[in-house]
Amino acid sequence: MQTKLYRLFSSVRLAIFLFLALAVTSIFGTLVQQGLPLERYEKIFSPDVFVVLKFFNVFDMYHSWWFTLLLVLLSINILACTFKQTPRVMNLTFPRKREIDDSVFTSSQIRKTWHSQQDLSDLEEQTQVLLKSLAGTPVQVKKINDARYFFAERGKYSCLGMVFVHVSILFILGGGLIGTIWGFSGQMNVVEGTTSDTVLLFSGTGTEKLGFDVRCDDFTVDFYEMGMPKEYRTDVTILEGGKKVASGTIRVNHPLIYNGLKFCQATYGIAGIDNFRIVVQNSRTGKKTGLTMGLMEKAALPESTASFAITRFVPNQGGEIPAVMGVLLEPGKAHDIFWIEKNKRKEKGDFTFTLQDFDKHYYTGIQVSKDPGVPFVWTGFSLILSGFILSLFFAHTRVWLRIAAVQGGYEISLAADVSKNKKVFREKLEGLIGTLQQGGAA
Repeated sequence: MQTKLYRLFSSVRLAIFLFLALAVTSIFGTLVQQGLPLERYEKIFSPDVFVVLKFFNVFDMYHSWWFTLLLVLLSINILACTFKQTPRVMNLTFPRKREIDDSVFTSSQIRKTWHSQQDLSDLEEQTQVLLKSLAGTPVQVKKINDARYFFAERGKYSCLGMVFVHVSILFILGGGLIGTIWGFSGQMNVVEGTTSDTVLLFSGTGTEKLGFDVRCDDFTVDFYEMGMPKEYRTDVTILEGGKKVASGTIRVNHPLIYNGLKFCQATYGIAGIDNFRIVVQNSRTGKKTGLTMGLMEKAALPESTASFAITRFVPNQGGEIPAVMGVLLEPGKAHDIFWIEKNKRKEKGDFTFTLQDFDKHYYTGIQVSKDPGVPFVWTGFSLILSGFILSLFFAHTRVWLRIAAVQGGYEISLAADVSKNKKVFREKLEGLIGTLQQGGAA
C-alpha cells in the first residue's frame, strides 16, 4: 500500500494533472471577481448558481479549502519526485568513490577506439591535453596492470539544478499556503483627523484588528482640468499606546510598510461638508454680507427681519456642479425653498444669494495586506533562478580514457557522457582525435 501511494505521488502524470487543475481554476478565479460583498454576487448570478458558487467559496477562491488542497497535493507530489531523484543526483555530484569500470567503454553513448604506435609517455601527455580540452579539469590517472586509466569531469554541480527547481517550487507553494492561512487583505476607511485600528476583510469574513492605530493627518487630491483625479496621497501616523511610533505618506504605487503590513492607497471619498460660505446681498440697500454656516443652521440676513438656513448639500446638481438647498424664512410668509449653485447668483425676494465655497472633509481608503509567506516566496524565486542557470548554462561532462598495450602498439578507448549539446561535443571530439591520429596513429 505504501509503495503504491509513493508511486502515485511521485508520478509525473499527477504533477501534470495538478498543474493543469491549478491553471484552469486560476483562470476561473480571474473571470469571477474576488472579494465582493455577497449581495453583489446575488445580483449577478441566479439563485441556484449562487448557492453552488458559495458552497465552493468561489468568491474567495484562493482561500478556499479545495484550492488549498490542490496546493498541498502538488507540494507532496513535488516532494516525492525530489526524494526519488535526489539520490541519483547526489551520487553524480558527490560520488563516494570512483571505481574503474571497463563497462563504460561499451555502454556509453559516446565511444571511440583507435590505435597508436607512439611511445607511452607521448600518449599519456596527449591524453592529458585531450581530456583537459574536453572536460577542462585536472585529470585523474590510475594504473591497473598494464593499462592506464584517465578520468576528467566538468560541470558536476549542474546536476543540482533540478533539485534547486523542485525545492524552489516547494518554497513558493509553502509561502502561498502560509499567506493564505495566516495572512489577510482588506480595507480601512479613515476620515481626516481621526484614527482607526480595524480592517474590513475582502473575504467578507469580518474584520481584523491591527493592534495599533492609524491616524490620517492629511489627505490631498490633485485633479486634471477635465476633473479626473491626478494624484491622491495620505499622510498617516502610526500610534501604539497613544504614542507616535512611525509616520509616512501613502501614494498610489508607493505603499507604507510597517510591522509586516503593507498600506496601499486604494480609494478616497468625501466624508462630510461644512463651513458653507454664502454671500448675501440686500437688493434694496445694496449691502453684502458674508455668512459661514453649516447644515441646518439659521442666520439672520442683513438689514431685515428675515433669516436663512441650509438644509441639504449635493455634490453634483444636475450632474454638473455642487449646490445647496436654501430656505428663506420671513415673518408672516411661507418658507421659500430653492437651490443655490456654486458661483451662480440666485435671487429670492429682496436678496441675492451666491455659494462661494465650502470645506470638504475626505476619508482615505487604505488597502491593508499581510503576507507572512513573502520571504519564502522570494527564497523560492532565488532558488529557481539558480536552478535554471545551472541547468541551462552548464553541462555535466564526464570522459573516461584507457590506454592498453596490444600487439604492435597501444589501443586507446574513450567513453563520454554529456548532459546536453551532444552533437557539438561529438564534433569537437572528432577534431581532437583526428589531430592526435595525424601525430602518429597506426
